[in-house]
Amino acid sequence: MKSIYIVSYSPFSGKTAFSLGLGLCLKEIGIKVGYFKPIAVGSQSSPNKYIDSDIILMKEVLNIDKSYDEISPPIGYKIGTFAFVKKYQEDRDFFRRRILEAYNKIKDEYDFIIIEGRHRIQSLFTYRMDSVTLSKLLDSKILLISNGVIDDIILQKTLIEGMDAKLLGTVFNNIDIPLEAKIKGELIPLMERFEVKFYGYIPTNTILISPTAREFYRDLGGQILVGNEYLDKIIQSFHIGAMRTDSALKILKRFRNYALITGGDRTDLINSAIELTDLAFLILTGNIYPEVKLLVKAEEKKIPVLLVPHETSSAYNICQNVRANIYSNQTNKIELIKNLVKENIDWKKIYSDA
Repeated sequence: MKSIYIVSYSPFSGKTAFSLGLGLCLKEIGIKVGYFKPIAVGSQSSPNKYIDSDIILMKEVLNIDKSYDEISPPIGYKIGTFAFVKKYQEDRDFFRRRILEAYNKIKDEYDFIIIEGRHRIQSLFTYRMDSVTLSKLLDSKILLISNGVIDDIILQKTLIEGMDAKLLGTVFNNIDIPLEAKIKGELIPLMERFEVKFYGYIPTNTILISPTAREFYRDLGGQILVGNEYLDKIIQSFHIGAMRTDSALKILKRFRNYALITGGDRTDLINSAIELTDLAFLILTGNIYPEVKLLVKAEEKKIPVLLVPHETSSAYNICQNVRANIYSNQTNKIELIKNLVKENIDWKKIYSDA
C-alpha cells in the first residue's frame, strides 16, 4: 500500500480538488484508491462531531465503501476548547492514537491512500497534530500544494525535513498564464537546486474558482424572489450598481456571467442590465422590493433574483469572501478537475514515487 499526505501552507489552495482529480486518474487505470482525513473541518452536526463536506465529496465521487467515521475518526472533543486542552494535557498521545488506530483499520484495503491535511501545514502544531507530525505517524510522504512562491516552498521543505518527515515534492495550483514562463525559466531550476521534486502545475480555471449563485445565496441569506432553479449558475464576478445607468452599463457590458448588487429601487439600471448585459444573478439590497415587471423579465432570462436585508456595501463585502466548493452532483466540474490533473500533472510519477 502507498500513500501521500497532501498539505498546503495557506487555506483555499485547492488540496481537495487536486486530491479528487488525482484519485480519479488513478482509479481510471485500475488502482484502488482510498481517502483519509485525520482531522475533519466543517460544521457541527452533534456535540463534538463535525461534518466535513470534503470527506462527503471524496467518499461519494471515489465510491469509497467506508463510513464517514472510518474515513475521518471523531476525536471526541472540539478543538481549542478547555476540554480538548485538558484531555491533551492528561494524555498527549490520545488524539494521535485514535487517528492511527482508524488509519490502520483501512489502509491495507487499498493500493493507494490520499491523506488530506487541514487548511495549513502548521495547524495544531502545539498539540503535535500538525500535518508534518501526522505524516510521520502514518508513514506517508508529503505532497505540497503551492501557489508557486519559491521562498514558501523552500521554507516548508526545511520545516518538513527538519522534523524528520519526508517531502515527496510539490504541485503548483491555480497558476496565472503570466507566471508560466517564470516557472519554466526560474522556479524549476531553483527547485532542482534545492532538490524539490516538481510534478507540474495546474493553470487557473475560471469555472473552478468561481462560486455559484447558490453559494452566494448561502452566505448572504435573504429570499429568492425568482429563479430558484437557476442557482447553480457559475458567477465569474460581482459588481455594485451605484453609478448612473449609462455609466454603469459601459462597465457591466465588459463582463460575462456576473452578479449585480444594487438596491431594488434602481429600476432603470436593473432593467438595462437584464436586457443589455450578460447578467447571471441579481442581488437586491436593503430589502427594497423591485417592480414586478423586472421580476418577470428576470425569470424570462433565467436570472435568479435574491433580496437581502444588507446595505449594498455590506453585501459586497460578504460576496468577497464567498468561496467556490465542489459537490458530487457537479459532474461537469468533476470531469474538468480530472482532466486538468491528467493533462498538467505527472500523476503517474506521484504514484510511483510515493
